[in-house]
Amino acid sequence: MSRKRQRGVAVITALLVVAVAASAATLMLAQQSAMLDQTMLVASRAQAEVYAQAGLDWARGVLLQDGKSTSTDNLAELWAQPIVGMPIERAVVAGDIADEQGRFNLNNVVLGNNARSEPDIQVLRRLLTLAGLAPELADAVVDWIDFDDDLASGAGAEGGYYLGLPRPYRAANAPMVQVDELYRVRGFDAAAVARLRPYVTAIRERTTINVNTAPDLVIAAMLDTTRDKAAEVLAERARKPFADKPGFSAAAGRAGLTATGEYDVKSSWFSARIQVAQDDVQLATEALMKRDAAARGATTIIWRRPLF
Repeated sequence: MSRKRQRGVAVITALLVVAVAASAATLMLAQQSAMLDQTMLVASRAQAEVYAQAGLDWARGVLLQDGKSTSTDNLAELWAQPIVGMPIERAVVAGDIADEQGRFNLNNVVLGNNARSEPDIQVLRRLLTLAGLAPELADAVVDWIDFDDDLASGAGAEGGYYLGLPRPYRAANAPMVQVDELYRVRGFDAAAVARLRPYVTAIRERTTINVNTAPDLVIAAMLDTTRDKAAEVLAERARKPFADKPGFSAAAGRAGLTATGEYDVKSSWFSARIQVAQDDVQLATEALMKRDAAARGATTIIWRRPLF
């Protein structure tokens, strides 16, 4: 092989070595950049979690202070005012507190001894009707919660129905933990749950309805009236929240209605939602809280779940 040809092979070989080395270096840099991005993402996620927990602690503190300073709960109080967006270093935190006792507790339809609570079932039937849903869905809710396998009606459903589905499962036969359980109850699809969700809650203790925070459909269902008639009572509430139960009863009377059932003007159960935007991380969490009047308003987180 001539010297000229040997020099050409050497040049080509050197160029190949340089190309391979450059490719390897590029790959290593890309991997290192990806690792750094991943590390930053993990760090941002961890920081967002810290802010979310701080947001829940804020909610607990607000409820604690409110419990010490007032004897009623209404929508004009500090706890009912949301945080729209608070900048904290590289994050923005938003949050709100809702009164869960302003909603109808689905678990109220079954008493602790497994007996049906007919007054509560009737309230749920009326609430379903007002929300544009079939009132018979209340029977499926009763069967989901009660401890036996006896059908409440032809519209109800026990284990035999659910085990016969293409993807079988069993009826809970226990109080609901979250409203999302409705997705598994006969007759409830996504549209039905979306319609009912603003007006119902799932608390594993029997609760009263706070007439100072309940929306119009819940008030209408409780008073066995129309949405328009309930609006007359809510107009009085907007001018001045009810100071006690007789105050609500009097307002209902002035609208030609009779207040019956279990209701109150204060609450022990609340939910909090916290949203955090930290760099490229979007995080939201929801928690159910109980404020204990016997413990000077101490507020406990019953459960917490991520929303996204």
